[in-house]
Amino acid sequence: MKHLSLVLTLCVALIGTAFADAPKEITVASGNSSVPNSYITGGKHLGTEPDIWAVIAEKAGIKVSFVTGEFNTLFGYLDSGRADTVGNTITVNQLRMEKYSFSEPYAYIPEKLVVHEDRTDLKRLRDIDGLKCGYSSGSNGGNLFKQIAEREGIKVELVVYDSSDLLNEAFRQGKVDVMIFAGSEAAFKIKNGFLKARTVEENITVGEKAFPFRKGDEKSDELRIAVTKAIQEMKADGSLKAIYEKWFNEDYSNPPTNYVSPWQY
Repeated sequence: MKHLSLVLTLCVALIGTAFADAPKEITVASGNSSVPNSYITGGKHLGTEPDIWAVIAEKAGIKVSFVTGEFNTLFGYLDSGRADTVGNTITVNQLRMEKYSFSEPYAYIPEKLVVHEDRTDLKRLRDIDGLKCGYSSGSNGGNLFKQIAEREGIKVELVVYDSSDLLNEAFRQGKVDVMIFAGSEAAFKIKNGFLKARTVEENITVGEKAFPFRKGDEKSDELRIAVTKAIQEMKADGSLKAIYEKWFNEDYSNPPTNYVSPWQY
């Protein structure tokens, strides 16, 4: 009995040590003007990302703090160690997969071309041949425009802006003809008057949205596992679906029918 008691005591001590060593805090780099994903207004941090992270914090037992900035600064926070991940509806792509380890995706959102509302002639991807296409620095937009040009055999003029605000303003002034947004973001901005625009009917692709973590970092790996577990629980209990329906009246938490992911997580 004494031996058994000693074993149980050691097991409890080891479990306690394991939990003590597990990360209890996470710093998330997030946008300050990425409506409706992550933005600051009236001194409050609002958007789908703060809502999602509030539930992750509860399920994972992790304290979440944010550092915010323009999109092109967010990966700098992650790379320098000033943040543990980026929470700004980040699209998974090949270059990012080579550099970062990703959580399980928490959204599957069609990527859409956004054009001026009077350009009813633009209905397919190939219709943007010869147009000025704008994207914000650090975003996946430039990569997607290049994919469209290669796939459709067309020429586009790419124009990059330092922030989404500058890109949107250039679009309003007619300096660019086309932008790329996640379909959910485009619909929200058009419906709520942020942009006088329409989306082209044909989808570019389905963007898998996930949280990037530094590779080869033990703390990052532990956080990624904890965040992925929380995402899985949110999918199972419907709390992730509820957040998307709150903001968009649509559920983006699961992949479309017959969708096959090009990535391995």
